[in-house]
Amino acid sequence: MLTLYHYDTAVCAAKVRVTLAEKAIPFEGKIIDLQRGDQFAPEYRQLNPSAAVPVIVHDGRTLTESTVINEYLDEIFDGPALRPADAFGKARVRLWTKREDSIHDVINTMTVAIVFRADLLAKPEAERAKRYEGIPDPVKRAKWRELMEVGLDAPVVTEGLARFNKLFKDMEKALEPGPWLTGAAFTLADIGFISFFARMEAMEAAGIWKNHYPRVADWFERCKARPSYKTAIADWIPAARAEHFTRVSKPLREKVEATFVAAMAIV
Repeated sequence: MLTLYHYDTAVCAAKVRVTLAEKAIPFEGKIIDLQRGDQFAPEYRQLNPSAAVPVIVHDGRTLTESTVINEYLDEIFDGPALRPADAFGKARVRLWTKREDSIHDVINTMTVAIVFRADLLAKPEAERAKRYEGIPDPVKRAKWRELMEVGLDAPVVTEGLARFNKLFKDMEKALEPGPWLTGAAFTLADIGFISFFARMEAMEAAGIWKNHYPRVADWFERCKARPSYKTAIADWIPAARAEHFTRVSKPLREKVEATFVAAMAIV
């Protein structure tokens, strides 16, 4: 039996759910409510000291980190192969999955600046302080405080959007032969980015690729057309949460686009 500890809209948890769906792997799901702070509970920290999702427990063995989990699932379970059979092909996929890991913090930055900031600023100072103190990593804790203070004007936002721009440029070039990042086959390279793009789209920020990178835009539409997108991502988004994201994000859409255009000039 495979148990997945996850949260409905957590992007890294969604990465694993896409792989589970693509390979038709049955699992028992256990929700860790990140809004309630379940990830900081001592019993969960025993599973993952980083206080993050996802975690899988398979045959009594625990694994963390979505990219590692996805490679494990592809290796151990039957179903469509999500990596090439040859060593060079696997290495090409791994280069993209390393890139995904390196860009995850930008998704966090944008989500905090666009959505969580509005939510947390509506709470009492004591409750906000408690939320900060629950973040184990001091660097992440400091970033949250900065984003709470200045939002989209924080330098970390511009720096993150510049990194997005470099990513989109590289994806646009890789997709020229298409239709997927490493060629004809849909792989873990594609899976790792899908939930990131879905989060940005939910925050009314899809213009940062739609307005500038047509192949990337077409790639994401192909991703959304796969059955796994619905079962692993779309079906997990509560209607009220989707409406909240839209309502909070829409007034900031032009600001995000303008900040991205400025960030495009950063080499």
